Amino acid sequence: QAYEFTEKVEESKRLSKENKILQNRYKNLNEQSKLDELANVLNRRGFMEAGQKAIDFALEMNLVALVVFGDMNGLKTINDTYGHKIGDLAIKLESYVIKSAFRESDVVGRLSGDEFGVVAPGFPSRKIDYLREKLIKLNEKVSKENDLPFTLSISVGCVDFSPASCDFQTLLKQADEKLYEEKRIKHSRR
Repeated sequence: QAYEFTEKVEESKRLSKENKILQNRYKNLNEQSKLDELANVLNRRGFMEAGQKAIDFALEMNLVALVVFGDMNGLKTINDTYGHKIGDLAIKLESYVIKSAFRESDVVGRLSGDEFGVVAPGFPSRKIDYLREKLIKLNEKVSKENDLPFTLSISVGCVDFSPASCDFQTLLKQADEKLYEEKRIKHSRR
């Protein structure tokens, strides 16, 4: 009986170890499924999940929060003029710029080809102009440092989160609408 008991204990330990290995693999695969490999930020699926958690956290902590929808300017022209390899580099660098403009705790994701989203709990809307200026300066700096034949640029639309308006999908839509208002203003100045 002691021998059978020892075998069962050993089998239990082996199964427990295998289970931990499988759990780690699952965790890694789950994390990988939420990352955009090109931009090295969350993909749409990961962003929607983490963004909602950030909104929930802000609501729980009674914090202001900013939801940002960004669209790179001129990616089609970059791809058409310099090729998709340079276009991919532009996406990677723009992602780096966005991550640099925000805090490490903010949620950053690539929503589609040239569109990015950010959820920034604790970021007051009065700092939106500062944010836009920071993005411009970082884009200029990164473009020069990487000897790009163009200057990276992004337009952003920003909306405040409030307990009264905390539906994440609605906030993203409103930020997207603000983005297109900004683009219309930029185009009318040309």
